[in-house]
Amino acid sequence: MKKILNNLLHRLKEDSLNKRVGNSTREVEYKEKREIKTCLVFWSADTDQNKWFRKLESDFAGVKMDKLCFIPDGIEMLETDDWVAVRNADLGFGGKIRNGRLIAMLGCKYDLFIDLNKETTALIKFVLQHTQASCIVGMKKEGGVADIVIDEVTEPFGLVNKLNVILSGINKY
Repeated sequence: MKKILNNLLHRLKEDSLNKRVGNSTREVEYKEKREIKTCLVFWSADTDQNKWFRKLESDFAGVKMDKLCFIPDGIEMLETDDWVAVRNADLGFGGKIRNGRLIAMLGCKYDLFIDLNKETTALIKFVLQHTQASCIVGMKKEGGVADIVIDEVTEPFGLVNKLNVILSGINKY
């Protein structure tokens, strides 16, 4: 019974958040790979991050990388100074976000936002719609928000592999 009530309350919070969701006022800009100086990486805690994160750091050496991790219910992880955790518990009534570090991160401007989430929840969608990043890159998924959608990729490691090739192909005329 308690689980049912918790799910019901969470749905009410998500519905409130969905009603509040409005797009941020950001200008989309596609930069060449060598022009990218700042990056925000967003992933879900249920993915094996060690493999793809090492690849991402080597491909984007010299880029200041901030990290944001969505932690689904039932997964325990301790937040560190290296990355910001986003949990369903950060969602209050009326769709209010109760995570100050998340709000501060969403206010920062980034050259690139890499979305490695396989699914889209109301909270993930809120983050994607309120980032100030110039360009959002992500996998093709229902409800996804991305400026560059990398098709035929279902895992974060596959997206990281293709991302380097795609960004290297962007040229300014």
